[in-house]
Amino acid sequence: MTVLATIEVPSAAFDLGQIFAGTDARIELAEFVPVEGRPVPLCWVDTDATDDRDRFERGVENDGRIAAFDRIDEAADRTLYRLEWTEAIDGFLDALAEGDLIVEHGFARTGTDTWTIRLRALDHEALTRFQHRCNEHGVEFDVRRLTHDPAENEDPYGLTDKQREALTLAFDAGYFAVPREISLSELADRLDISRQAYTRRLNRALGNYLSETGIDDLERPRRNEGNEGEERNDGDEGSGRDENGGGDGRSKR
Repeated sequence: MTVLATIEVPSAAFDLGQIFAGTDARIELAEFVPVEGRPVPLCWVDTDATDDRDRFERGVENDGRIAAFDRIDEAADRTLYRLEWTEAIDGFLDALAEGDLIVEHGFARTGTDTWTIRLRALDHEALTRFQHRCNEHGVEFDVRRLTHDPAENEDPYGLTDKQREALTLAFDAGYFAVPREISLSELADRLDISRQAYTRRLNRALGNYLSETGIDDLERPRRNEGNEGEERNDGDEGSGRDENGGGDGRSKR
């Protein structure tokens, strides 16, 4: 049975991270392509966020460790690159490619010095071998999440049956509509449970769903210090129904 692991690796711990360190764009590790028996990484770069794409490319190409840095594909706001080394130097990437591991997702957010990588190992021993190989190359990482023997029929979004029921019911009944079409109390009544129990179930469902669909990947907006109180009138208030069925979103006394 497989093992899922989400790890965080400092950019300074491996060559690929060092080369992209300081880049003002999000980097996503797409996959590895074997070239002459060596793993060649393909990376998506949000080049739309870079000040100067040509300067960014020259900066990578001028690194002595890089033999080639080629554009493979382009989308509206990002570019896919293939990166080839002058020699087999990145022990971390070698350990990923040589082990019985699948890189399901890997990325570095803008302005951070850490990569987040989700791995699927064939078994726990394969993950242990990968960790030992990294230690041999002086690469340390933090395991943020570990799931042993995920079931074949496991919900792809990490939801239990009850959480899925609570979430789909809220969506279908218009709880997320603007203005809101149903209250938490009414939703709880439909499942014949307390409002508190339903709220707890819905919150857990939302948390699991967002985590599995990429909330960690989203760029966080930069907030202006001292202006937090001025950012509230953005159209998400005054839902039209309160928890007691009121029409203006405010409690009536």
